[in-house]
Amino acid sequence: MYYHIENAGADVGKFFCTSAFFCAKLIKEYREQSRIRYGKSREKGKTMEDRGSNYEKVYAQFQDWFVQCPQEDVMKKVGGDFDREYAYLPFFGERCRILRKTGEITGEEERELPVTERLTIMHHLRYCKSFAEENGRMVPFREIREAAVFERAYEKAALEPLKRYFAGRPGRLLEAGLKMGGVREGYGDVSVTLYPFPKIRLTYIFWDGDEEFPPSANILFQDSIARWTHPESVPTLAQIGTERLIQAAGK
Repeated sequence: MYYHIENAGADVGKFFCTSAFFCAKLIKEYREQSRIRYGKSREKGKTMEDRGSNYEKVYAQFQDWFVQCPQEDVMKKVGGDFDREYAYLPFFGERCRILRKTGEITGEEERELPVTERLTIMHHLRYCKSFAEENGRMVPFREIREAAVFERAYEKAALEPLKRYFAGRPGRLLEAGLKMGGVREGYGDVSVTLYPFPKIRLTYIFWDGDEEFPPSANILFQDSIARWTHPESVPTLAQIGTERLIQAAGK
């Protein structure tokens, strides 16, 4: 079963996405369900500020859901914890907190998180199924049936930046992963398992290039990952993991 949204305006549970891959569809669905007139919102001149505002509107819908949902049951299921004021959930090694009375999410030391990351966290909480199991075999993206349609977008946003940045310096990838609380693995030239959330893991595998072959990379996912979050969040998590590895390597 899903944890359902009740009395939260538009039924955002029917459709949602958290990354740049699918934002146009997200905005369209949100506005259609809310019966808000688009005007000229599809014009090419639309600004990033406009799009960010729309993401915040969708995030507000998830905040409404979180305030009304069985918070303690949800947090126990996903491996988080809570006190009277906040719920806490690690996100790629960063202990984020959610204000229980409003659903607002911040990072460590009250760091403001990008709206796509806040939405990704809410996506995990909203779509985690009660029968999701933590253990499972690790598989490449294309074997996740529910998410396979997004493979090209996943490759472009998660794999290609990884190959470009760590080409010629695979050791930096391992160092970055360990900084993020990852675990070293034995695949490829370098591999590390990251934990976007306590019950979700991603294994990044990297082979450096040489004179004959360019660098290559792969990411393995639990075969049950679509039971822990919405399928469209699977490539989003891979993309955020790549971004954070690059950030950690640059420090």
